[in-house]
Amino acid sequence: MKLKYEGAFEVSKSPREVFKFLTDPYKFARTFPGFRSVEVSEGGSFTVNLNVNIGPLRGDATLEGSFIEVREYSYAKVSGRGVGVGSSLNFVLEFRVTSLNSTSRVDWTFEGEIGGLAASIGERVLNAIAKNMVDDIISNIVEALTTGPP
Repeated sequence: MKLKYEGAFEVSKSPREVFKFLTDPYKFARTFPGFRSVEVSEGGSFTVNLNVNIGPLRGDATLEGSFIEVREYSYAKVSGRGVGVGSSLNFVLEFRVTSLNSTSRVDWTFEGEIGGLAASIGERVLNAIAKNMVDDIISNIVEALTTGPP
């Protein structure tokens, strides 16, 4: 099942501060619901260990990602794959950071494809669950950039 979500948010931080947060796997990964740990390789790839709750599917999952395109302080593109609870996720996540006087605007796009047991839940139900998870990540990012880590 294919997923696509996009949106934007503003925070009272410089584009440099926002970009550094979004491209730091140690900080960014902590915004994921069910976050347990993150490991970063020397090449910049990262592995996030999560406890997931996808409707009736609950358990451990691993998400591996890497930055495939970066334009310092303005754009980042992450590609990766997640596996767990009999399901898989291939995804691409893009962030565009722009300055708006004393704030920064982040336009983001998430595209993914879910397979395995999670895809059998049903498109409408899975779409609602996935959208809520993405919304939670975005809310956690805004909170971390506004008040500190979640």
